[in-house]
Amino acid sequence: MSIQKAFKIIQENIANCYVVVPDKIVAAEQILGVKFPKSYTIFLEKYGVAGIFGFEIYGIIKDPATDEACVPNGIWYTLIERKESKLPLDYIVIGDTGEGSLYVIDTAQKDENAESPVLIWDASGETEYIADSFGEFLSEQLESFM
Repeated sequence: MSIQKAFKIIQENIANCYVVVPDKIVAAEQILGVKFPKSYTIFLEKYGVAGIFGFEIYGIIKDPATDEACVPNGIWYTLIERKESKLPLDYIVIGDTGEGSLYVIDTAQKDENAESPVLIWDASGETEYIADSFGEFLSEQLESFM
């Protein structure tokens, strides 16, 4: 599974990384009204959010009901984008491309392994396919910095 490859890279570079481990995944799913895909759930359980090689992965800081309204709080940012930019309700914001678009997980699509694809989404509604799963996306992103 590619999420394990990503975790190995994070662990090997933990001194240059920040992570926060939450315990409120079900509450976050309820707030957003979606079911997180398997590899994103595994990431949230292990790290919550992370920043490594200058690349941030959004998620849950400590508690989605009370976390500060700022990046890397992916729950808050998803709700803001839904309201301000018409982000589809099935999308979860997991990062910023740095070019005005967002990395999102499309939870409306699920494969037989309970995985959802990662897309690039912009406020005009345009999307671009990036990866079959969060685990694949994270592994590819981290390997690109190696």
